[in-house]
Amino acid sequence: MTITTIVVLAHALLGILFMAGLIGRWIVLGLSQRATDLPSMKTLAAAAGPFERLVIVVPTFVLLFGVVAAFLQGRSVLGPLTGGSVNWLFVSLLLFLSPLPLVPLVFLPRGRVFEAAMATAEVNGGITPSTRPRGAIPWSGPRTSTSSPR
Repeated sequence: MTITTIVVLAHALLGILFMAGLIGRWIVLGLSQRATDLPSMKTLAAAAGPFERLVIVVPTFVLLFGVVAAFLQGRSVLGPLTGGSVNWLFVSLLLFLSPLPLVPLVFLPRGRVFEAAMATAEVNGGITPSTRPRGAIPWSGPRTSTSSPR
Protein backbone atom coordinates (compact mmCIF):
# COMPACT_ATOMS: atom_id res chain seq x y z
CA MET A 1 0.00 0.00 0.00
CA THR A 2 1.46 3.34 -1.04
CA ILE A 3 1.22 6.61 0.85
CA THR A 4 -1.09 7.93 -1.88
CA THR A 5 -3.49 5.04 -1.35
CA ILE A 6 -3.47 5.59 2.41
CA VAL A 7 -4.17 9.32 2.02
CA VAL A 8 -6.99 8.70 -0.49
CA LEU A 9 -8.49 6.05 1.81
CA ALA A 10 -8.24 8.39 4.82
CA HIS A 11 -9.91 11.14 2.77
CA ALA A 12 -12.80 8.83 1.86
CA LEU A 13 -13.22 7.51 5.42
CA LEU A 14 -13.20 11.04 6.82
CA GLY A 15 -15.90 11.98 4.31
CA ILE A 16 -18.01 9.06 5.52
CA LEU A 17 -17.39 10.08 9.15
CA PHE A 18 -18.50 13.64 8.32
CA MET A 19 -21.72 12.42 6.70
CA ALA A 20 -22.42 10.12 9.67
CA GLY A 21 -21.97 13.07 12.04
CA LEU A 22 -24.23 15.26 9.93
CA ILE A 23 -26.99 12.65 9.75
CA GLY A 24 -26.67 11.84 13.48
CA ARG A 25 -26.88 15.55 14.31
CA TRP A 26 -30.00 15.99 12.18
CA ILE A 27 -31.70 13.02 13.80
CA VAL A 28 -30.91 13.96 17.40
CA LEU A 29 -31.73 17.66 16.97
CA GLY A 30 -34.95 16.73 15.17
CA LEU A 31 -35.93 14.56 18.12
CA SER A 32 -34.99 17.39 20.48
CA GLN A 33 -37.29 19.81 18.63
CA ARG A 34 -40.15 17.31 18.89
CA ALA A 35 -39.64 16.70 22.63
CA THR A 36 -42.69 17.45 24.73
CA ASP A 37 -40.91 17.99 28.04
CA LEU A 38 -37.92 20.11 28.99
CA PRO A 39 -35.68 17.37 30.46
CA SER A 40 -36.00 15.30 27.28
CA MET A 41 -35.25 18.31 25.10
CA LYS A 42 -32.18 19.18 27.16
CA THR A 43 -30.93 15.58 27.13
CA LEU A 44 -31.35 15.26 23.37
CA ALA A 45 -29.74 18.65 22.73
CA ALA A 46 -26.79 17.56 24.87
CA ALA A 47 -26.62 14.23 23.00
CA ALA A 48 -26.13 16.21 19.78
CA GLY A 49 -22.83 17.58 21.17
CA PRO A 50 -20.53 14.81 19.89
CA PHE A 51 -22.17 15.00 16.46
CA GLU A 52 -21.70 18.79 16.47
CA ARG A 53 -17.99 18.35 17.15
CA LEU A 54 -17.70 15.85 14.28
CA VAL A 55 -19.47 18.23 11.90
CA ILE A 56 -17.19 21.10 12.96
CA VAL A 57 -13.80 19.35 13.06
CA VAL A 58 -13.88 16.61 10.42
CA PRO A 59 -14.43 18.79 7.30
CA THR A 60 -11.07 20.47 7.89
CA PHE A 61 -9.37 17.09 7.69
CA VAL A 62 -11.47 16.06 4.67
CA LEU A 63 -10.20 19.16 2.86
CA LEU A 64 -6.62 18.66 4.02
CA PHE A 65 -6.48 15.01 2.99
CA GLY A 66 -8.24 15.80 -0.29
CA VAL A 67 -5.71 18.47 -1.24
CA VAL A 68 -2.80 16.21 -0.22
CA ALA A 69 -4.29 13.30 -2.21
CA ALA A 70 -4.63 15.52 -5.29
CA PHE A 71 -1.04 16.72 -4.87
CA LEU A 72 0.28 13.16 -4.46
CA GLN A 73 -1.58 12.12 -7.60
CA GLY A 74 -0.13 15.07 -9.51
CA ARG A 75 -3.47 16.76 -10.05
CA SER A 76 -4.12 20.49 -9.94
CA VAL A 77 -6.74 21.44 -7.39
CA LEU A 78 -7.28 24.78 -9.12
CA GLY A 79 -7.95 23.07 -12.48
CA PRO A 80 -8.88 25.64 -15.10
CA LEU A 81 -7.13 28.49 -13.26
CA THR A 82 -3.76 26.77 -13.64
CA GLY A 83 -4.35 25.18 -17.03
CA GLY A 84 -5.10 21.76 -15.53
CA SER A 85 -7.17 19.26 -17.43
CA VAL A 86 -9.08 17.96 -14.39
CA ASN A 87 -11.86 20.44 -13.58
CA TRP A 88 -13.91 18.35 -11.16
CA LEU A 89 -11.37 18.94 -8.37
CA PHE A 90 -11.82 22.70 -8.73
CA VAL A 91 -15.60 22.36 -8.79
CA SER A 92 -15.57 20.10 -5.73
CA LEU A 93 -13.35 22.63 -3.92
CA LEU A 94 -15.84 25.40 -4.75
CA LEU A 95 -18.75 23.24 -3.56
CA PHE A 96 -16.86 22.43 -0.37
CA LEU A 97 -16.14 26.07 0.40
CA SER A 98 -19.51 27.50 -0.69
CA PRO A 99 -21.41 26.76 2.57
CA LEU A 100 -18.83 28.60 4.72
CA PRO A 101 -20.82 31.88 4.72
CA LEU A 102 -23.78 29.95 6.15
CA VAL A 103 -21.98 29.54 9.48
CA PRO A 104 -22.08 33.19 10.58
CA LEU A 105 -25.19 34.05 8.57
CA VAL A 106 -27.50 31.12 9.41
CA PHE A 107 -26.17 28.53 11.85
CA LEU A 108 -24.83 30.81 14.60
CA PRO A 109 -27.99 32.99 14.70
CA ARG A 110 -30.23 29.88 14.77
CA GLY A 111 -28.12 28.50 17.62
CA ARG A 112 -28.66 31.72 19.57
CA VAL A 113 -32.42 31.51 18.96
CA PHE A 114 -32.43 27.91 20.21
CA GLU A 115 -30.40 28.84 23.31
CA ALA A 116 -32.75 31.74 24.06
CA ALA A 117 -35.78 29.47 23.66
CA MET A 118 -34.18 26.90 25.95
CA ALA A 119 -33.45 29.57 28.59
CA THR A 120 -37.06 30.84 28.36
CA ALA A 121 -38.36 27.29 28.70
CA GLU A 122 -36.23 26.77 31.82
CA VAL A 123 -37.57 30.00 33.38
CA ASN A 124 -41.17 29.04 32.51
CA GLY A 125 -40.65 25.50 33.73
CA GLY A 126 -41.48 23.76 30.48
CA ILE A 127 -41.91 23.86 26.75
CA THR A 128 -44.73 25.98 25.40
CA PRO A 129 -45.54 27.16 21.88
CA SER A 130 -43.88 30.50 22.65
CA THR A 131 -40.66 28.87 23.85
CA ARG A 132 -40.20 26.78 20.73
CA PRO A 133 -37.55 28.16 18.37
CA ARG A 134 -38.78 29.39 15.00
CA GLY A 135 -38.46 26.71 12.36
CA ALA A 136 -39.09 23.97 14.88
CA ILE A 137 -41.87 21.47 14.52
CA PRO A 138 -45.17 23.23 15.40
CA TRP A 139 -46.47 22.54 18.89
CA SER A 140 -49.09 19.85 18.92
CA GLY A 141 -49.22 19.07 22.62
CA PRO A 142 -48.34 15.72 24.15
CA ARG A 143 -48.24 12.90 21.67
CA THR A 144 -50.78 10.13 22.10
CA SER A 145 -50.67 6.77 20.47
CA THR A 146 -53.40 6.19 17.94
CA SER A 147 -53.82 3.18 15.81
CA SER A 148 -55.71 3.20 12.59
CA PRO A 149 -57.78 0.23 11.45
CA ARG A 150 -56.23 -1.80 8.69
